[in-house]
Amino acid sequence: MKKLELLFRINWIKTIIFNFKYLKPQQAIKFPIFIYKHTKFQKLKGKIEIKAPINTGMIKIGPKALGTKDINSPRTIWECCGTLIIKGKTTIGSGSSISIAKNATLTLGENFSITGNSSIICQKEISFGDGCLLSWDIQILDSDFHKIYNSEKEQINMPKPIIIGNKCWIGSRCTILKGIHINNNTIVASGSLITRSFSEQNVIIGGNGNQSYIIKEDIHWEP
Repeated sequence: MKKLELLFRINWIKTIIFNFKYLKPQQAIKFPIFIYKHTKFQKLKGKIEIKAPINTGMIKIGPKALGTKDINSPRTIWECCGTLIIKGKTTIGSGSSISIAKNATLTLGENFSITGNSSIICQKEISFGDGCLLSWDIQILDSDFHKIYNSEKEQINMPKPIIIGNKCWIGSRCTILKGIHINNNTIVASGSLITRSFSEQNVIIGGNGNQSYIIKEDIHWEP
């Protein structure tokens, strides 16, 4: 029954187009990427590199992952002109947006998951380690988008990479801005605005902008 339901949830035409657009024929024929209904291709450019053994359906774009959200209303948005590197099993939940600019690189580690309604906007470089879990209504942006200049007409707000370590859990309604590095086994508390880096591991972090701080140390969590 579950397999039958899965067949109806997938947009097979878009799945075929997507796999053969981004992958070599010997990879695409295995259909490692499933495109679910209510997924919109805003820009179908750039490239995808899968650095893992190829398995059917290992990468899911647009599946319903939240029981509290209406599957019929949110649309998943794919906008890619740059490079997406995938290192293993990946789920990008319904209502999420992936935007990768030209010459930018987004890296998703093994067992990466966004539950839904979140946005990753990559203008330079964003990288996630293995085992990362993102909740809902999250924004991750490595750019300010609009250029700001000083009196010498020099741009002072260039995009900066975001690096997220292994086994990080980002809570709902968090915002992570450019230039942030977060170490392994870190939990980002719900509703946080993170504007500074944390080198510590095994911690819960949170706060608002410059008031970001470590909430608790020596923690471990299970997905």
